[in-house]
Amino acid sequence: MSTQNDLEIEVLFDAPREEVFGNWTDAVKIRTWFAPDGFEVTSCSVEARPGGKWRVAYRSPRGGAEYVEYGEFRTVDEPERLIFTLTQIEGGRTLLTSLVTVTFTSVGVGTRMRFHQTGFDTPAKRDDFQEGWDECFRKLAGSFERSQSGAG
Repeated sequence: MSTQNDLEIEVLFDAPREEVFGNWTDAVKIRTWFAPDGFEVTSCSVEARPGGKWRVAYRSPRGGAEYVEYGEFRTVDEPERLIFTLTQIEGGRTLLTSLVTVTFTSVGVGTRMRFHQTGFDTPAKRDDFQEGWDECFRKLAGSFERSQSGAG
């Protein structure tokens, strides 16, 4: 059930859904895209199974603010769906506690990814997170383009 403050993003990737799904469950791959533009991922761990934990830490290019996002997988239905909790912390302060559902549907040779995140108390906070996720998903799309061209 969606509320007005939920974040919903749909992206069509030029890659098979198994590959797109794998970019959410492989720590090495997550490090390449799971932070807004210019931010550096400093650590990442993923245990992609129901009850498994995940954690990503990243640093802002302006002022070096440290962010940590972590949570627990509730559903890992490869390659169709992930449901996990997400808590974001900046400087020891919890900014968000939310639930994320990501579904992956084959569309020809590509994948439609639907991203849904709950837990925002204001539209402004939701919109800030949308900007960050949009940047992340552009980086993710770019990684598929590079792999198809033989680079990276």
